Amino acid sequence: MAKPESRDLLAEIARGDLAPIYCLHGSERFLLDRAVAAIRKAVLGSADGAATGFDYDVFDLKETPLVQAIAAARTLPMWSKQRLVIAAGIDGVKAEQLDPLVAYVANPNPRGCLVLVGDKVDGRLRAFLALRKAGFLHEFPRLKDRDLVTWLAGEARRHRLAIEPGAVQALAEAAGPDLGRVVQALEQVALYAGGNIKRDHVEELIPESRERGIFELTRAIGTGDVTLALRLVANMLRNREPALKIQFMLLRQLRQIWRAKELVTAQVSRPEIASAIGIAPFFLDDILIPAGRMSTAALRRGFLHLYQADRSLKSSRIDPDVQVMRLVRQLAEAASPR
Repeated sequence: MAKPESRDLLAEIARGDLAPIYCLHGSERFLLDRAVAAIRKAVLGSADGAATGFDYDVFDLKETPLVQAIAAARTLPMWSKQRLVIAAGIDGVKAEQLDPLVAYVANPNPRGCLVLVGDKVDGRLRAFLALRKAGFLHEFPRLKDRDLVTWLAGEARRHRLAIEPGAVQALAEAAGPDLGRVVQALEQVALYAGGNIKRDHVEELIPESRERGIFELTRAIGTGDVTLALRLVANMLRNREPALKIQFMLLRQLRQIWRAKELVTAQVSRPEIASAIGIAPFFLDDILIPAGRMSTAALRRGFLHLYQADRSLKSSRIDPDVQVMRLVRQLAEAASPR
């Protein structure tokens, strides 16, 4: 099984070292589409192929038989060095209709480039076994959350950007698992920072990155780590996060923790928990860890402190920063085992 968006594959395409057949499939559409665009540019000289229509065919295999796409790939090009044929929906072609592909894999047109695209192919079928054996089958599976930071760091290197590890982490967490959004965010921050990206740049430009702070604070509170919780909230206050907003975010987080605790007890799956409490799966552990450590009694004490702080922040003359620091201490102490 190929790794997501193999760097060797893209490098080969960029060098013009093109295969006669590519079968690209997988759920990570951003990476798959990037590979298709790279092939199109390498074969036709442009990303859209608009100027070379004579040597460029596109088929939807839901409407057009696979054998017709293969016939087009066998046709010699008129103006370009190679003829490009892109056929989408290869995963939907019935097994008995794939036989012509087996024969074509054994003897492809060296002046043709047949690109087959699908979501998820059945690797047990003879045609896909032949494609894999010939090195023509490439999978683009969805990146796991733990792989996103590594991928983003590699993307920054590809664009020759200097980016500190904390900025990579913040950017990945802010943009989430949508790679299109991640790349767009990276480009925006690079323009803003001038190519030397620090975590502060991400937090200044992308408001969602500040959510990381509240998740880290919630985790520290949930584990009863008073020192870490106070350090984190002090950092948020230094970054001009309003005290009342911190109190509101903590209230929302505590509600999510309570709900997650109930769902875990009911043996609900992780994706369903994330959906039910309204957070991205990327952040789920930051809710589940406090949910696993905080007792129901601790949660009740936490809600009491939060509601008291809400009234005080809206009516008291005491410095709001002092009040929210006191609140965080109370919450962390309330979560500690008794």
